[in-house]
Amino acid sequence: MTEKNIVVLPFISADKVEDEIRRIAKESTINIVKLDHAIDRMAEREITDRQILNVLRLGERASDIKWNTDKERGWKCKFRRIVAGTNVTVATKLVKRDETTCLIITVF
Repeated sequence: MTEKNIVVLPFISADKVEDEIRRIAKESTINIVKLDHAIDRMAEREITDRQILNVLRLGERASDIKWNTDKERGWKCKFRRIVAGTNVTVATKLVKRDETTCLIITVF
C-alpha cells in the first residue's frame, strides 16, 4: 500500500485574516475559543473578555500573519491596544473547524 502526501492549503488567504478576526469579534463571538493557557493568563493578569474583544475589534495588528501547523493548522498573529488603562496584547490563531474560529492562545 502506498501512502500519499497530502498538502493542506490555507482555507483563507493571509491578506484576509485580520478582517476575518475582526468580523468574528464583532458578529460571531461564539466562534472565539479561549485556550486553557489563555484563561490562566487572563486570571493571572486580570484581563477580561471585554478587554480581549476590544483589542480584537479595534486594536492594531502587532505581528506578521504567519501560517502555522502546530497542533491545529491556521493563521497566527497578535493584536494590541490600550484598554482600561492597560496595554493588552492578544495572540490569536484563525482555524477552520465547522466554522472559521478564532483561538485565543494567550494574553499579556
